[in-house]
Amino acid sequence: MLRKIGTVFVLSLTCLTGITACSAAKVSTEASDSRTHEAKLTIQETCALLDELSTQHSSRQERRIADMALMAKNTQPMIEFLETTIFIFDEVAGQTGDNSMRAALLASSNNFQLILDVFRSHKSDDSILSAELKAVERRLDPTSMPYLKASCPGSIVNPNTDEQ
Repeated sequence: MLRKIGTVFVLSLTCLTGITACSAAKVSTEASDSRTHEAKLTIQETCALLDELSTQHSSRQERRIADMALMAKNTQPMIEFLETTIFIFDEVAGQTGDNSMRAALLASSNNFQLILDVFRSHKSDDSILSAELKAVERRLDPTSMPYLKASCPGSIVNPNTDEQ
């Protein structure tokens, strides 16, 4: 009996953690699309899912707002953008069947996490924020984004294209 109560408690805690994480990432807790139960995605399907989730979460618009807010010394929109981006990259990495793509997505997610940590640890008007961001740049994985850009031509991961 005690074991059953413990199991129910652990499952409840896991569900609560998942719901909290989804809420923090502005993600619906409703059932996701059927792809999550299918076989792992090809590179092309992975790129399409990356674009789909980015569009669902208005990533391009969030980034523009975050950039404008940074000019006004407001880091909160950038923090929210990075949180959403990390969620998307982690979600897609979990569904891809290509090991190199998974590694690139997770490395990019880690890069975004390093940047997010800097934004979270400094106030928006902190004079050392810029220096801290430059310092973290040296710790970023330089190979992940070029791989994603090469694997997903014309995708949202290529910031050099104007509008999709």
